[in-house]
Amino acid sequence: VSRFPSTDVDLAFVLDERVPAAAVAATIHTAGEGLVTGVELFDVFRAESLGAGTKSLAYRVRFCATDRTLTDGEVGELRGRIIAAVESTHAAQLRG
Repeated sequence: VSRFPSTDVDLAFVLDERVPAAAVAATIHTAGEGLVTGVELFDVFRAESLGAGTKSLAYRVRFCATDRTLTDGEVGELRGRIIAAVESTHAAQLRG
């Protein structure tokens, strides 16, 4: 348990129906470079508006360092790396 505060960020991705949610969570953990302390899937959404054979997966990602408080810039950079990793690894698109 860190004595420094954590930061939560919600991210939703549209991707192929066949991609397992656990695979996306694993990519988030890896791209988080040891500063992701939690990944929680909190929504699975399917609709014709997303496109045939696709779904939206929404995750709450918790960032925390054990030795310092993360800055907004660090969290923003990690967020960008995670988005890029999920998009490239799973042919996903950030849902806006």
